[in-house]
Amino acid sequence: MVIFNARGLMPPVFTPLNEDLTVNYAAIAPYAQWLAKNGIKSVLVGGTTGEHMSLSVADRKKVVDEWVKVAKTTGLHVQVQVGGAPLPDVITLASYCQSAGADSLLTLPELYFKPGSVADLVSYVEFVAKAAPKLPVLYYHIPSMSRVEINMPAFVTAATARIPNFKGIKFTSNDLCEGAQVLRALKEGQEVFLGADALIAPAALLGIKSSIGTSFNLFPRLAQDILDAVENNDIAKARSLQEKLCLAVEALTVEGPWVPVMKAGMEIATGIKVGPPSLPQKPLTADAKKRIHTQLKALGLCN
Repeated sequence: MVIFNARGLMPPVFTPLNEDLTVNYAAIAPYAQWLAKNGIKSVLVGGTTGEHMSLSVADRKKVVDEWVKVAKTTGLHVQVQVGGAPLPDVITLASYCQSAGADSLLTLPELYFKPGSVADLVSYVEFVAKAAPKLPVLYYHIPSMSRVEINMPAFVTAATARIPNFKGIKFTSNDLCEGAQVLRALKEGQEVFLGADALIAPAALLGIKSSIGTSFNLFPRLAQDILDAVENNDIAKARSLQEKLCLAVEALTVEGPWVPVMKAGMEIATGIKVGPPSLPQKPLTADAKKRIHTQLKALGLCN
């Protein structure tokens, strides 16, 4: 039986790049160590934040190798997102992750010949799951990017019945009604990870207590404090802390697209340099970075 035991906060980690846009592999170990020291127990490698859809298969494999290696000293659970590539490459990556020592997989849907039904999507995820039968496999629901809008409670029910190592989903949607329905559809040993940083507190009140959010890289303690406040039934505190996180995220997103602003914000908030975004995305201007610094400093979230 395949067991999936990752829970709680899981930051989708950045892929550190050099100024020439090659991968800065040497930056991964200290980055991972910093996350572990700040209470993080699991990471998602290769998600939207990690930009693996813009990398070659060879580079994606090398990034996985580095995270698996550093996990041996930090104790981090390493989940790898293998989608966003032609299906033969997705299958290759899934198989590689199992042999390389990753702990679990996440997969996007097919992004060009998109699945149009629950059955189509289950079939696609089954291809991935069969390539790594010893690993827990989760589905990455992000309709704002994938444009695959299939009913998730129905999908989860069908995937559970057909795929032995299917263990849940990353639910990147603001529809908490559907998210709660997914939670009810899951079986023991499965999990739903919220993918909406601004909704940690209300989702936790509905019972969704695991989350994958880019801001957890920048503000891991703040995110955990939100969950702790909900757990302690301190709703006023949870609301206040959630508002603080929302204001921080808004200070970033007003300056540009998600990955470029978050990469810039990571250095401003933590001092950890993860470099520019991959092409075709563009880095932020110096003025934009100054404005972000001013806003985060006012919130007490950077020096």
